[in-house]
Amino acid sequence: MVVGSVMLPEVSIGRGRFKALPSKYALLFMTWYSRGGSSISLYRLLLITYLASHIVRYVFEQPPINSKSILSDLSDLVSEGLIELRTINNRLMVRVTDRGGRQLIGELYGMSNEYVLFGGYLIVKLRDLFNELMRLVNAYQNMDAAVLLSVALREMSLKESGIEGDALRDLALDLRIPCENVLG
Repeated sequence: MVVGSVMLPEVSIGRGRFKALPSKYALLFMTWYSRGGSSISLYRLLLITYLASHIVRYVFEQPPINSKSILSDLSDLVSEGLIELRTINNRLMVRVTDRGGRQLIGELYGMSNEYVLFGGYLIVKLRDLFNELMRLVNAYQNMDAAVLLSVALREMSLKESGIEGDALRDLALDLRIPCENVLG
């Protein structure tokens, strides 16, 4: 199956044959869906992806912000002409290109009723994957950066034990205190 100029490989699992959708297309979709005119700050995309780890699995070397695998996928998307990285107001922004990126999103929407293998572990109807990614972007894209980082650090503290987990939990709470009523 060809999507734009990209070939989606097919895999056999049991009796079924599925298109394999690389994780980098989730990054493309989340960027496209964001309210910032199909652009989002790099740090916010990294934090949202960390919080979406139940769907989009990436390795984070320094959770919740540094992931060489995400940066590699973003570099691939830049090389393919699907996104561009720009500095706007001294912030690094990820932006979907008008021609290649938006065209690929349109073609992926055309496959929305197909089941795909996503990220090497999840067989899902493409429409359901997009709906879940939209839900996550809606939840986190406009959240204050301190609160978003607080949520990510709290998630990380639940994975750690002992003194490291306690330190992360305390930091998450300190980041949240100035914005106490922001979350409702």
